[in-house]
Parts: sequence; structure tokens; C-alpha cells
Amino acid sequence: MKKIAILLIFCFISHGAAMDINKTAELEKIGAYIEKDPKYPPVIKYKLKNGLTLLMLEKHFVPTISFTTMFKVGNVDNIQGKSGLAHLFEHMAFKGNQIIGTSNYKKEEEILEKIEKVALALNSEDKKSDKDEAKIKKLKEELENLQKEAEKYIVREEYWKIYNKLGQSNMNAFTSTDYTGYIVSLPSNRLESWMIIESERFQRPVLRDFYKERNVVLEELRMNQADPNRVMWQTLLSNAFVAHPYRNPTIGWEDDVSHLTKTDAENFYKKFYIPNNCTIAIVGDIDPLETIKLTEKYFSSWKEAELPDTNYTVEPPQNSEKIIRLFFNAKPAIKIGYKIPQANHLDIPALIVASEILANGKTSRLYKELVDNKKIALYVNGYVGFPGDRYPSLLIIQSAPKQGTTNEQLDKEIINIIDDLKNNPPTQWELEKVINNYEIEIIKGLESNPGFSHTLASNQQILGDWKYSWNLLDKIKKLTPQDISDAVKKYFNSENKTAVYLIEKK
Repeated sequence: MKKIAILLIFCFISHGAAMDINKTAELEKIGAYIEKDPKYPPVIKYKLKNGLTLLMLEKHFVPTISFTTMFKVGNVDNIQGKSGLAHLFEHMAFKGNQIIGTSNYKKEEEILEKIEKVALALNSEDKKSDKDEAKIKKLKEELENLQKEAEKYIVREEYWKIYNKLGQSNMNAFTSTDYTGYIVSLPSNRLESWMIIESERFQRPVLRDFYKERNVVLEELRMNQADPNRVMWQTLLSNAFVAHPYRNPTIGWEDDVSHLTKTDAENFYKKFYIPNNCTIAIVGDIDPLETIKLTEKYFSSWKEAELPDTNYTVEPPQNSEKIIRLFFNAKPAIKIGYKIPQANHLDIPALIVASEILANGKTSRLYKELVDNKKIALYVNGYVGFPGDRYPSLLIIQSAPKQGTTNEQLDKEIINIIDDLKNNPPTQWELEKVINNYEIEIIKGLESNPGFSHTLASNQQILGDWKYSWNLLDKIKKLTPQDISDAVKKYFNSENKTAVYLIEKK
């Protein structure tokens, strides 16, 4: 039934996106690839000479378009001592360019140069072991005065004002461990407006207000330090990973962020915000030929550059169980991470199924046993691929004990259930449940233009192929019960495990 449902939805979309033979021929003539295999959505892929990848899917049900612009750069790509830079640059990408965000860029530019000169001097002095506090005070005052002078020319929130006038919805941006994305949905007659705005945003950004925005991020960072859940996650990562940059928080370490400069951000932009490191996915009421022509018109002048080296320090093998006890003014909880390979590894489909069987939903083994039967846990859930997919990562299981049960007791019960899966392969019903849930997830993704646009962009840019989700489903369907147990035996072991116990302060 699920296969039929997916096929019907694909046909429905295909009908809404039907192209005549002449249009198909014209698209193929200019180098566009049109997916014709019925097991996939009829996505059109086009690559500009500068390396920019464009993915399109026609859906003419409503006159709207959803856009996702995704760069293969995230927290993992910050160099040592510059943690948080990817996240801070995402904030800066909303500050405008030489036209948007300013009333007089020529005059503003002069002040911005002075601001950076003072900021670099302040940074240099502050890093000295014998820093001159009087000099620091003077430089801070000078910086503040220059920022006030720059205020005269700044037009705040102009991106938002423009997009609101264009009828935007879902406008947002996000920085993950692996990527940075920019999303918005617009009426379909605003396609060229989006092209104009976004091509300028990424080809000629102006990083105005940098140091004020840095202070905003620092305040956000300090607030995170009071959040027990965030502190648990960071404690897990910084202990599970000892060498690889997955250990660093996306928002950054406070000392690093407090010393980031606009010069750092500009160098980061030049290195990673290049067309051959970007995928644009557009889903909705579009004409693919027109969309390609507009993309060529506005984005072809964007200069490609050599892709950065992303062969980061390989995490050494973990040879012992790590248990960290975190004392906090909060109720007890537990987060467990098992080391697993990157997303394109052959074992990932089996690990996804194992995670689903163990910890996804109220019919999962851990939930039924710990929450329903023994009533010793408040909740339990889990998933694959934290904090990212590009490099070896973690399979997560998280829970919280009910009063009268300790974290240690809960962890032991979790281990017992995992061991049972090692020795007793899943039932056919459990496998079918996972397959059905995954098919439903794909179907739901197809129903949402913003969601599907994001899926296309992330699959292509991070996982190497927009078809990744469908191909993963095929691999899952080929798994046997013994494959699942074998994967659990291979990865769910003590020397591969890091656990954080949150213990309430007395």
C-alpha cells in the first residue's frame, strides 16, 4: 500500500509538472538533466559553468515558490580558534550589501574601514599576556564612537522589509554542523526579484554592524550556558570527540567568539561562499526554462574558486567507555552517544533501522519496556547522525529517569535491551514498521514545498546526490533481520560509548 501511495503522489506531482516534448528537448539542449525514472520525483538539475548547482521541481497547485540556498560550510569548517564563525557569518548575511542596508555606502565604507582598524588593534592588545588596560579602554571608546557614526548610514532590517513587501513566508537561515542554509517562500511572480536580491547578497555582502552582532551572539552563548539540555549536548560532544572539530559548539566557544573580527568573516566568506560550494533548490509554480535563464543572468558572474580542503583531523579510535556526570540545577537525564560512520557508509541503513526499532516512538523497544512496562523512564528517543553527516558521528539515545530510578540504573536497562537486539534479530513486523514510517516521511516531505526544497538542497550539497533519501529507502528494504543485529553488535559496545548523566544539584 505504501508503494502505491508513493507512486500516486509521484504521478500527481508529475501531472502538475507535466512538460511538453518541445520544452523537454529545449531543456536537454541547454544541458539540463530531467529525472525520468518514476521512482523519483521529476527533478530538473542544471549546473552553471561556475559550478553552482540548480535543482528544480515544478508544482503548479498554488502560485508560490520555495527557495533553499545551501552552502557546504558549517560549524565543522571553522578553523582552530575561530569557532562560531560560520554561525556569526550567517547573521551577517542579513546585513545587506552596497545598496541594501545603507543610505550612503560611500560614506559608510570609510567609517567601516576605521572601525576594523580599531577593532583589530583592540583584539591584538586584548590577547597579550601583559595587556595595557588603559589602552584597551581607549580603543573600546574609539570603537563605540565610530559605531555610532556608522549608525547614520545603516538602514536596519532592510532585507526583511523588502521581502515582506514581496509577500514572503518562512524566511529564515540556519547554521548546522555541516552546512548553512537560507530559505524563503514567495509568490510565483517574484522569481526574478529573488534572483536579484540573493545574487547580490552572496556576491557582494557588506558586513556592517559586525561587532554589535558579535555581542548579540555572545549574549546568546551565555544564555545557552544556563540551559541544561544545551550544556548536556555540548558536554557529550566535547567528550565523545577529542580531535575532530565535531567537538566544538555551533555557536562557538566564548573566548573564540569574543575575538572574531570582520576580517576573519571576510576571509571565511571568500573561502566558502563560492558558487561551486552552493546548491539552490527551487520548488513550486515555476517555468524551468525561465528559471535557468534568470539564474544564468544573475548568478553566472559569481566567480568560482578552488574548493577548500576539508580533510580535517581524523578522530582516533575510542578504546574505553566514557561516563560524564554533569551537576546542574535541573532534573536527572541521560544522553548516550555511540560512535558510527559518516552518512554514506554501507552500515548506515542498518544503524538507522536499529535506531528506529530501539528508540523511535511509543512502539519502540526502549519506550515499551522502560516507559510503559517498567515505568522507570519519563521518555526515550534516539536517532542517527549527531552532530552531522559529513564525517563519522554519533547514534544518540536519550532518556530521563522517573523519581526513584537513578541514571545508572536507567543506563543499565538500556544496555540490556540493546543486548537483546544483538542476540534476537528484529521481527518482520518491526522491519516493515520502519519501512512504512520512512515512506510516510518521504511522502510528507513531498507535500511541503519548503520542506522538499530543503531536502533536495541538503541531499545534493551534503550527501552528494539529491536522490539520497530514495536510495536510502531502497537499501533499507534490502536489509535482513540479521543485518540489524550484526550492526548493533558492531557499534553498540562499551568502548564505543560516551554517556552524560545530568545529576540534580542538592
